[in-house]
Amino acid sequence: MTMADESSLPPAAPPGFTDHSFASKSGTELGVRVWPANPPVDGPAPFVIWTHGGGWFGGFHFAPLKWMPAGLIARGYHLVSHNYRLAPQARVDDQLSDSLEAVAWCRANLGSILGKDKVDVDRYVLVGESAGGHLVTLMGLHLTSPPPKAIIDVYGLVDFLALPAFTNYDASRKPVAEWEGSSDYTDAELDAFLSDRNPDNILTDSVSWNEQELLTEEQLSKRWATDFRYTKRVKLQAELHIRRSLSCSYEGLRKGVMHREKFATEDEFKAFVGSVSPLRVLRGELARGIKRSYPPTALLHGSGDEAVPIQQSYEMAEVLREIGVPIVESYEEGEPHVFDKKYTGPDVPGWDTYIQPVLDFVDHHVGHTVSK
Repeated sequence: MTMADESSLPPAAPPGFTDHSFASKSGTELGVRVWPANPPVDGPAPFVIWTHGGGWFGGFHFAPLKWMPAGLIARGYHLVSHNYRLAPQARVDDQLSDSLEAVAWCRANLGSILGKDKVDVDRYVLVGESAGGHLVTLMGLHLTSPPPKAIIDVYGLVDFLALPAFTNYDASRKPVAEWEGSSDYTDAELDAFLSDRNPDNILTDSVSWNEQELLTEEQLSKRWATDFRYTKRVKLQAELHIRRSLSCSYEGLRKGVMHREKFATEDEFKAFVGSVSPLRVLRGELARGIKRSYPPTALLHGSGDEAVPIQQSYEMAEVLREIGVPIVESYEEGEPHVFDKKYTGPDVPGWDTYIQPVLDFVDHHVGHTVSK
């Protein structure tokens, strides 16, 4: 296998990090990777915590989005990435719990890792893309003491109930396979695995798409600066993600991400799904006359996104404006899901139009004045 073109490859881990782990309340050990601001900062600097995407089934914390090193680390932010339990063993609220624990762990431990005089643990920003965008917007409803100074939602889903899996569910519908390579698993095997709740089978990092077709184990391990293997379990997770995640959203979301079997009725199930849909929560509170405090939010999305329709961001922006939350919207015309991988630094055309406004918005609300 030869290395594929760089533009098609997953992000590589920037140098200079340290790896850490902690035992979560669930008993699962979770990983955290910490990059100090570079160049080094003179005084207490804010930190950014990144929550990866991957359809709730996949993804990894080893390397952040490609625009984050130049956009955040080089601008004087410390950067932290974390993992969480993946579906189908973990439900979406389990992933929320892991993510909230990661924030608490960072606030308790970054001072000893980076130096108490180098980090301000009360000034932090949440960034998440795709499923991670969903999780950070959901975290914004729960983190209040102190709340994030800002949230960056990168093409994140904010309303599950708008999806066909919940608006037009047909139990007889057959999943549509989108796997273009050779398949090691039958539809029946994948469907059965969606019901696996055995905690011994939990993964907290996996491939996010088809890395195993692009890179050898050695190439990927070097890229992520960790020993990563394409085990049978990882290959199963990869195929499950591609064939049962958002693009095949019926049983993948209902059974694998939401654990439909735990609810007695469809109404109870949909009530739960609404409770983990940030847009629905905010709209419901607004309808009841509740105007909660919510962090300033930046929305980055491509109008050609078929995995997470840009309408999700439009409607999130609308409800945030209604409750008086500062927002910035950065929408690139015609661009698909994961379009931001092209933005590797300020010299890339479009950076000033789509990435810079998000960074300036965050600087303003964090009160971050380190020279760029």
